[in-house]
Amino acid sequence: MLARFAMGASFSTDSKGGGKESNSRLLPFMLQMACHLLDQGGIGQKRVQAKSLSTYVSSSSLLSESPSKSSTSSSPQKFGAPDDTAQFMMVQSLLLESLDDWQKHRPVLLQRSICHAYMQHKSGRTPLATSPLPSSPSTTRSSMDSTSTVSETRSMETISESNSTDKEQLFSVVRPMLTYCGLIDQLQRYFKSGGMRPKLMESASASQEAVSVHGGLESWEIRMRERLHDIKAMLALSKELLEWLDDMQTAEDLQEAFDVMGDPLPSNSACEEFILSSISTIT
Repeated sequence: MLARFAMGASFSTDSKGGGKESNSRLLPFMLQMACHLLDQGGIGQKRVQAKSLSTYVSSSSLLSESPSKSSTSSSPQKFGAPDDTAQFMMVQSLLLESLDDWQKHRPVLLQRSICHAYMQHKSGRTPLATSPLPSSPSTTRSSMDSTSTVSETRSMETISESNSTDKEQLFSVVRPMLTYCGLIDQLQRYFKSGGMRPKLMESASASQEAVSVHGGLESWEIRMRERLHDIKAMLALSKELLEWLDDMQTAEDLQEAFDVMGDPLPSNSACEEFILSSISTIT
């Protein structure tokens, strides 16, 4: 469903009915079900999935140096053929991480997603809508083999010198991934900070008291569960998400899209520089 929102795809292809308005009202309740199923698996399952997320983010940590440094380096950091695991991990983060952890990992996940979108475009595929997200990282297949990836990847310097038409095309290629990441971010903010804009967390003493009452859950988990059981707020969320999507879909360039997203980049990183640096990491 998130992929359909991000791609602007039809929701009625399979069901023969329903649009983005009705599906936006369903989305928070699907998240409610996902949290319920995760709880049913017990603490052991949570730990396994949290470790998987941590391992993926650590192994995909492409931001050891800033994009500005990468853009001038003669040998930027590389990683293997990109796949769609990053989108699955974004959803995992929504269920398993605090808002602070998400914001720390978001640039890496966004960077990996951008690479996936770019390579899918080069292979003539759509980055989100044509295949479901994997059930686990081990089941994810690479979008292309390494030989194809090497032969089709242009260097960042070449892209930087492209004309405006190429840059517009690049924006159209990465926009779905920006939208997908932005949707996750809006949900993260809403369920873990009490709104779609950041808010101050409760005092440390109040947070500790809530944790003890709720059987060891972290404060963000408690807040998220409380929001998930507020039906009126959940319905209001769907309207906010649609308004945000409209802003994202009417963005005319990368800078405007990143402004709508709410500055997801590392400090002092220009949006176009970040995109080009991301693509340059493909081997």
